[in-house]
Amino acid sequence: MLRVYRVWIMLLHALIGVQFFLAGYGALGTGSTDESFSLHIMNGRLIAVVALAGILFAALARSGGKLVGLAAGTFGLVVLQSLIALVSVAGTVPGQIIFGFHAINALMIMGVAEASGRLAKRLIAGRGPAEAPVEPAAA
Repeated sequence: MLRVYRVWIMLLHALIGVQFFLAGYGALGTGSTDESFSLHIMNGRLIAVVALAGILFAALARSGGKLVGLAAGTFGLVVLQSLIALVSVAGTVPGQIIFGFHAINALMIMGVAEASGRLAKRLIAGRGPAEAPVEPAAA
């Protein structure tokens, strides 16, 4: 199950990469703000679902609380990302300052997800291949 978690985190990383592209696409969009960022918002919701499922996969991998904690931290930061977007008021200086944390939090999401992927990789390497049972020598 740890390998499933590792692949799941790779999927999360791919979605985060797409999210950065969609943020740039929305920022330079020619339509209304809602239309320009609609794909960014939809992908953000998908990221939240993938991050939430990551907690389940980390728990099922039975690899310790640190991996589950990193998975939960990733999901928590994704939720915070939505709250930052919700709280910031467009067109105001305080709103723009608050929204600036949206980009910083995105980098934090990437960092925590990367740390959890690296931990999963170390745990997989530490477990190694299952040893074959030793058969008694014939006399």
